[in-house]
Amino acid sequence: MPFREFGKNDLFYNQVKTFPKSDFLIYDSKVYFNGVKHSEGEFGNLHGAPQGFISLYELNVDRQIDTGTGAPPDGKSIYPFITKDGARIAFKTVSTSEFDTTSQFAYGDVIKGDYPLTSSIKRIRLKDTGADQVEMNSSERFAGSFIKLTSNKRFVTSLKNTFNEYAHMSKQYEFVNTEWNKGTQEMSLVEIPSIFYGSSIRKGSVVLQVFVTGALAAECRDIKKNGELIQVSGTYNATTDNKKVAGVILYNEGFLSLTGSWDLSEVQDQFIGGASSSPRWVDFAAGANETGGPAAGVLDNVMFRLSFEGVNYVPTITMLAHAPKGEINNSTNPTVFVKSQVRDPVNDGTVYREFSDLEFSKLEHSDYVLTGSFKKQTYISKVGIYDDQRRLIGIAKLANPVRKTEDREYTFKLKLDI
Repeated sequence: MPFREFGKNDLFYNQVKTFPKSDFLIYDSKVYFNGVKHSEGEFGNLHGAPQGFISLYELNVDRQIDTGTGAPPDGKSIYPFITKDGARIAFKTVSTSEFDTTSQFAYGDVIKGDYPLTSSIKRIRLKDTGADQVEMNSSERFAGSFIKLTSNKRFVTSLKNTFNEYAHMSKQYEFVNTEWNKGTQEMSLVEIPSIFYGSSIRKGSVVLQVFVTGALAAECRDIKKNGELIQVSGTYNATTDNKKVAGVILYNEGFLSLTGSWDLSEVQDQFIGGASSSPRWVDFAAGANETGGPAAGVLDNVMFRLSFEGVNYVPTITMLAHAPKGEINNSTNPTVFVKSQVRDPVNDGTVYREFSDLEFSKLEHSDYVLTGSFKKQTYISKVGIYDDQRRLIGIAKLANPVRKTEDREYTFKLKLDI
C-alpha cells in the first residue's frame, strides 16, 4: 500500500458557522425540548434522562443504570471510573478530603462516575425583598457592616460584573441605578447550558411566549439585538404594556433575566406557594427544573415557550489526496497475479525478495482476443488517512472504485468535520 505525505497546499483548515435552533415548552412543571416527549424503553426512559433533558453522546440507551460498587463492569450500564493510586487523579465531584479519607476510598479502590451526562434549562426565582439578606456576625467580617446573601440572591449577585459589562449595549443591564437594584428586585433567572447554543446565543433570535388556556397572551423578542427583551404583542393592557422592556439576555453566558412585573392576563394560576395570581414576565418558566417551584398539577392554565438560535463554530479540515500519473499503479494484493504462478517471497531473515517474473492478471474482460500491450492499472476504492506515526485515523470510501492507469491522475477531496 503506497504512502504519500500531504503537501503544504493540500490541507485547508476552516470553520463552519452554524445556527442551531432550540425550542423549549414549559407546562405543568415539565420541560419539552424541540417538542419531543421521551419514549419509554424496557428499563423506563429510553435515553436515561429526565423529560426535557438531552443526553450527551446518548450513552446507556435503554439500559438498566448500574448502581453497584464492584470493579467495572459489574452491571449492564457503562460508567467512567478511576482507580485510586499515587497519581491522585479523581473526578471533580470528589473533594480532596474525601479522596484522602481511606474509609471512603482506599488505594486500589475504584472511584465511579455516572453516565449519561444530561442537561436542560433551569429557572431560578428571586424574591423582591431584602429577606434573603442577613448581616454577618463578628467572626464573618473584618470591619464595618457587611451583608451576606442566602437563598437564591447569590446567583444574580455573582453575575453583577457580567451585567455591567453589557451596560454599553443598553441601560437595562446596569446592576444598580436610580430605578432598580438587580440584587434585590424580583426576577426570574433562566439558565441555558452552552450545549444548546454553542459559543453564544444569536442576537435577534430570542422569542419568549406566554400562553393562557391555550391562547397566546404575550410575546417578547430581542428585536433591537441589544439584549433588551421587549414585549411586542399582548392581549391584556396592550396599549400600555407593549414595547416595555421585560428583561435582558446575557448572550455569551446563556442567561435570561426577566423583571417585567405587569400582568399579562386576568386568568390566574398558582406560581408562588398556594396563592393565585396573574401571570407576569417574572413568572416566566415557572416549574422548569426549579428547586422549590410549583409542583406538577398546579400550573394548568399557563404554558411558557422559549426559542432561540445559537452561534456554533465547527472546525473543518479539507484534505487533497493526489494520485499522480505513473504512480499508484501497483497493488500488494496477491490476487493481482495469475493464480497458478503465485509464489511466496523469499524471506530468510537477512533479505526480502519478491519474484520479478510473475505474470499479472488481466483485469479486462471481453469476448474478443486482447492483443494490446500490457498496461499497469489498479482500482482505487478507499483512501486511508494516517498520522505521522503511520497509525490509521480515518478511511474515506468511494461510492464506486476508480480505475487508475499510468496515464491518468486523480485528486480526491476529503472533508472532515471535527
